[in-house]
Amino acid sequence: MFALMSLSEDTPRTQARRPGRRAAGTALAAIALGLWLSAHAGAAAAQSVFPGAQSDEMTRAIARARQRLGFVWERVRANAPAETGYAVKVIAGDQHGTEHIWLSRVTLRGGRVLGMIDTAPRVVRSLRQGQIMDIRDDAIVDWMYFENGRIVGNETGRTMLRYLPAAEREKMMQLYK
Repeated sequence: MFALMSLSEDTPRTQARRPGRRAAGTALAAIALGLWLSAHAGAAAAQSVFPGAQSDEMTRAIARARQRLGFVWERVRANAPAETGYAVKVIAGDQHGTEHIWLSRVTLRGGRVLGMIDTAPRVVRSLRQGQIMDIRDDAIVDWMYFENGRIVGNETGRTMLRYLPAAEREKMMQLYK
């Protein structure tokens, strides 16, 4: 059984707030970091580029993120003007394998969590970029949003920062609250 379910075409799409210019720039930097990290942490390179990335360190980061899911749902419901860009990272799979995928424009509707696939999946062929998904909590491995243009959450990304060269790490740390 898959951790995600695609919504039918007749399911109403949610209206998600878009981040402002500053938050959008920060989002691009965070996405760039995510893409860079996932490109290097995906295959056999994971242990050489990010030693321990698939070990206890990442397991603890995922556990921290999951422990605070209630907090992020409160923030999504509050819909505060200073908070934008709610996103969750999920594990998804099909017969071709599994991968972590970021979903943006996260909303809550009638006890359901909905999100849109941000980037084209590389392994899971049954999903596509832009697809709206119904997300189960047990599929979520991380979450993030922006508060006044700074990243809140993203525990897995924070964990990976220490493997970046010092100058890049310092630059990325400036993005976090």
